[in-house]
Amino acid sequence: MSSYEIAELIINVTGQMDSLFNYWMSASFAVLVSSYIGREHFNFSITLSISVLYFLASIMFLARYYAMSTLIVYYTELAGDAIPPQFLTASPIIGITRLPTFLLGFITTEVYLWHSTIGNKRQERNS
Repeated sequence: MSSYEIAELIINVTGQMDSLFNYWMSASFAVLVSSYIGREHFNFSITLSISVLYFLASIMFLARYYAMSTLIVYYTELAGDAIPPQFLTASPIIGITRLPTFLLGFITTEVYLWHSTIGNKRQERNS
């Protein structure tokens, strides 16, 4: 493979990773918005179903993200000196910041989903 082809592969895989992360962020915001707007209609089974679906979507995201990260490392090593050093410097920063973003986003979304349902049930009992 030429340097150009390897660079093109790295750009495509990086784009796929960004797209994948955007999908997960969209799913997270969908859960947050639905739990805020629909909390009066959520019961235990609905909340559990949404929680499990979101958990599974997040696991799928992690598996795909790991696969794409493996490809990036492989193609980067294959490219050798053909890759600009700025790319090699910036790439780990992006990867490192995605993990805490994912973990905090996942935990916050799950906690808010359950908090909305439980908090609404408490309000109903106190009314």
